[in-house]
Amino acid sequence: MDDSRFWMLVDAARAQAGANEQARPPALRAALAVLGAAEIQGFQRVYDRMLARANRWDLLGAAYLMNGGCSDDGFRYFRDWLISEGKATYEQALLDPDSLADLPVQDGFELESFGDAALDAYAEHTDKELERDFSDELAGPEGHEWDADALPAMFPRLAAKYAG
Repeated sequence: MDDSRFWMLVDAARAQAGANEQARPPALRAALAVLGAAEIQGFQRVYDRMLARANRWDLLGAAYLMNGGCSDDGFRYFRDWLISEGKATYEQALLDPDSLADLPVQDGFELESFGDAALDAYAEHTDKELERDFSDELAGPEGHEWDADALPAMFPRLAAKYAG
C-alpha cells in the first residue's frame, strides 16, 4: 500500500465519522475489512511509519500542552489521534506543531482505538498475527528534549489556548 491510498482510507474514515471522533476507528476498521489481508498488512506498515515520523519531541510538547500533560502511552494515543485527523493536519503538524492551535478545543487529543483498526480488520481475514513495528516506541522521540517551562515560547499559540 502506498501513502496516497493510506491517506485516502484515513480521510474517508474521518469524513464518514463526521464530528464524532469516536466513530473514526469503527469507520476505518470497516473500510479495511473489505480489503485483503495483504492490503491490511500494507496499511499497518504505512501506519507504523507515520507513527514513527511523528515520534518527535516537538510534537510531544504540543501533546503536553493540548492534553495538560502527556505520558509515554498518552503520546502514542496522541499520535493515533493526529493520524486520524488526516493527511493535511498531520503534515502541517509535522511542519509546525503550533498549527494544531487552529483545531477546536476538546476534552482530550488521544484516540488509542484508531491504532487498532487494522488489527481488528485483519483478524476478520486470518488467524495469524498482524505484523506491527513497535521500534519507535522503544527508541523514544527524535529531536531536542525540552523543559516544560520552555513550551510556551516554543508554541505560543498552543500555550495561549491550552495553558491559560
